[in-house]
Amino acid sequence: MSQYQLTWITDSLAVGYAPTSYAELDDIKAQKINAIVNLCAEFSDLHEIEEAAGFEVYYLPIWDEDIPEMKDMEKALAWLDEAIYLEKKVLVHCRHGIGRTGTFITSYMIRRGLGLKAAKKKLKSSRANPSNYCQWKMLRQYGKKSGTLKIREASLEMKKRVDLSRFFADYEDLLKEMTGKVKAQNREYETNQSSCGESVDSCCRKFFEISFMEAVYLYSTTNRIFTSTQRESLIQRAVTASKEKDRLCPLNNGNGCEIYDIRPARCQFYEMGVPALHDKINGMLTELSRTLFLALSGQFMPPKDVTFSVAETISGKFVQKYFHIMMENGNI
Repeated sequence: MSQYQLTWITDSLAVGYAPTSYAELDDIKAQKINAIVNLCAEFSDLHEIEEAAGFEVYYLPIWDEDIPEMKDMEKALAWLDEAIYLEKKVLVHCRHGIGRTGTFITSYMIRRGLGLKAAKKKLKSSRANPSNYCQWKMLRQYGKKSGTLKIREASLEMKKRVDLSRFFADYEDLLKEMTGKVKAQNREYETNQSSCGESVDSCCRKFFEISFMEAVYLYSTTNRIFTSTQRESLIQRAVTASKEKDRLCPLNNGNGCEIYDIRPARCQFYEMGVPALHDKINGMLTELSRTLFLALSGQFMPPKDVTFSVAETISGKFVQKYFHIMMENGNI
């Protein structure tokens, strides 16, 4: 049985109380939470402990029974919107997970287009509910300011047209399969493989491009696992690297690859010394890319290579390049 009890509002959003031990933090992480909105003003260092434990944390300190400034709350709600869009799973908590948590979650529901009554009904089975007149008054004011969504049905979920998880699973399975085959054919593989992006950076200083499949995977995964501050740093390095093709890969922060365990196939098999397998990996990546391209666009991928630099991928510029390819082929 879990030591920390979450109450899930959606598949991506949960509420709870302030964790009081490292065991509870471990249990929160085990339940797939990777971001936290901390509303506890009375625990001035809890948000730092949560960050040190590996969570991305937005700290909006509110005293018990109190309310935040409207502008501060809207900044926090925008952060929550982005976190959920980037497919993070977020826990919102105050000390007991009642008044302040209920006020913030209700505000988020209003932001997503639900009316105050609908939001109240949604939280009926949860402890997270506004607990005093001051909190309800602020919510009524926020509701009047935001209005109720009428052009479509309001939803708390960020619905994706294509479920990328199936494609990502196929990609990860491919890398595992190829790793096994490389190890079977090259006894020196493990020694060589561990150096690229870890103990040496020679491979990180050579320009290369990655497949469409890898670009989508890398962009989605880094957005999910890195904090907003880390993403800003990555993007800045990507912009700098894009100006000179021989600069250090933006994924390398000077101390090694920041995504070592999930780095692109070219990096993982950089020194494998098995040309036949290298060709096979590229062929399978191309096939996965074609399948994903068809799922996303409804059209066949053009015969020419659809590849992107790491800098284009990290900065998000690859999306613009993708649409240009679509336009050239008359697909949009």
